[in-house]
Amino acid sequence: MAVDPSIGGTFSAPSHTALSKQQGLALLAKLASDDAFRTRFEINPAQALAELGVHQEVILGLRPSCVVPRRLASKDVMELSRQRLVTELDSSALTFQIPSVKI
Repeated sequence: MAVDPSIGGTFSAPSHTALSKQQGLALLAKLASDDAFRTRFEINPAQALAELGVHQEVILGLRPSCVVPRRLASKDVMELSRQRLVTELDSSALTFQIPSVKI
């Protein structure tokens, strides 16, 4: 909740959706390797996300800055980002410990 001083009350800040980890990895892989997809994403990010199978409700709920047409970073930068995300996911999976009981 946030305070709105103009009315002296509170309101809920807008919540935003996000891509799943799998969708994020798929997006970065396409942006790192597929020139035609990169061009479509630069022109219409929402339509390109739909091509990847992202549900319309998720696309509509993304922050507006996520779906603004723009020039993308290089394919090398996208691949580096993808590799970093994979590493983060791998390291978070490796740190999971199953609880045990000592008798």
